[in-house]
Amino acid sequence: MRVVLGLLLAMLLAALDQTLVSIALVSIGRDLDGLALAPWVVSGFLVASTVATPIYGKLSDVYGRRRLLSIAILLTMTASVLCAFAQSMPQLIALRVLQGLGSGGLMVLVQSVVADVAPGRERGRFQGYLSGVFAFAAVAGPILGGYLTHYLSWRAVFWLNLPLGLAALLAARRVLPGRGEERRAHRIDYPGAILLAAGLSSMMIGLTRMGRGHGLTEPTTLLLFGAAALLLALTALQERRAAEPLIPPALLRKPTVVLCCAILGMQFFVLIGCTVMMPMAMQALSGAGPDAVALRMLPLTLGIPCGAFTGGRWLYATASIRPPVVASGLLAAAGVSFFAVDPAAAGAVQFGGMLLLGFGLGLSMAPALVAAQSAVAPREVGVATATVALFRTLGGAMGIAVLSSIVFAVAGASDQPGAGLSELLAQSASGDRAPDGLVRGFRLAFGAAALLSLVAALLATRLPAGVAGRAHA
Repeated sequence: MRVVLGLLLAMLLAALDQTLVSIALVSIGRDLDGLALAPWVVSGFLVASTVATPIYGKLSDVYGRRRLLSIAILLTMTASVLCAFAQSMPQLIALRVLQGLGSGGLMVLVQSVVADVAPGRERGRFQGYLSGVFAFAAVAGPILGGYLTHYLSWRAVFWLNLPLGLAALLAARRVLPGRGEERRAHRIDYPGAILLAAGLSSMMIGLTRMGRGHGLTEPTTLLLFGAAALLLALTALQERRAAEPLIPPALLRKPTVVLCCAILGMQFFVLIGCTVMMPMAMQALSGAGPDAVALRMLPLTLGIPCGAFTGGRWLYATASIRPPVVASGLLAAAGVSFFAVDPAAAGAVQFGGMLLLGFGLGLSMAPALVAAQSAVAPREVGVATATVALFRTLGGAMGIAVLSSIVFAVAGASDQPGAGLSELLAQSASGDRAPDGLVRGFRLAFGAAALLSLVAALLATRLPAGVAGRAHA
């Protein structure tokens, strides 16, 4: 149980890093005289953590989980303290990038440790706990960040990581086993790491621009995606000839691993995309204020940890993988379909739809990850976990970019050609009736999310029926 506590603390640290700051962005921008750059406080962190994920996974397979976990915690804590002393917006963004490089390793390392210490079917229970903690942080982070910013200062948001990080570090050093700590012969693929980092950075920045209303056909966006395609193609060539590749090509030839990456990528596309778009729809179509939106989103945010816990317990009790992952896609599709029919749904319809969506998405988190981990040899668990985490992150970023682009394209073309998404939302919220184009845009976006959930459910029917121990298929 002490091992679980150490892992939960590290997961909580990583999850809060992503959510605490969001509510404080306006205060940070005003205080540091850089409101226009404020979104990059979050985006810079996200890009860095995405880039770091596969690198940590590979290094942990070589040097051991505990050593890398301690480094990631120390880096996250150090960057957090420096963020609290930031004197300008560019300085804070740079330090948030550093923080992301630490935090990006925490989640993948924590989930890899679970695979080391727990047999196949027991992993589901522990992964369910970790997913529940992550979902709790998604709910509590913005609320806690808002209170700290309002009653103390936005700098207190970063100071909070210090005691939490110290507790996680102490637990990691004292209670986590030293399994895998022996250093084995290796050749790190540095060219592959550089190419992958550059390619992922270009892709994430391009997706971030699209998520803020920049069109796919804008020259800067096209340049970013073109660079990402070229760099990732070069990465694939490098990985094929590397003696010890960062992401072994053989790993992506394992059907179970590929299926899990695709399924969780799609699920996080829906999860993150809907988490961003639903509050926008509530404010623009029904005139709900921020406090009302937070209350209406509660069924979704509570449904996710409930689903994650249920999925983990199901796997532990039955060793069955396929049924909860298939059910996950079907329930999520049913939940988001409520909003595809009526984006301004309220009352019991809204409550039921969000609860179904949240519970459904949470249901697959532990079983799908355990399926990928059980399909590889012990020496590949770290890189397999990191690869799954990478696809989850990319799926979430694509969800925001694609769904917001759908709303922007339909609403802008119908209601006010040339207007940005933020202008359309602001005008809708201030009017008596939402423009028809905006309603159609949200309906189409949520319909696309429902369809993708059904595709994920269909893919899940190809997963192994269950897991008894560690397979190497």
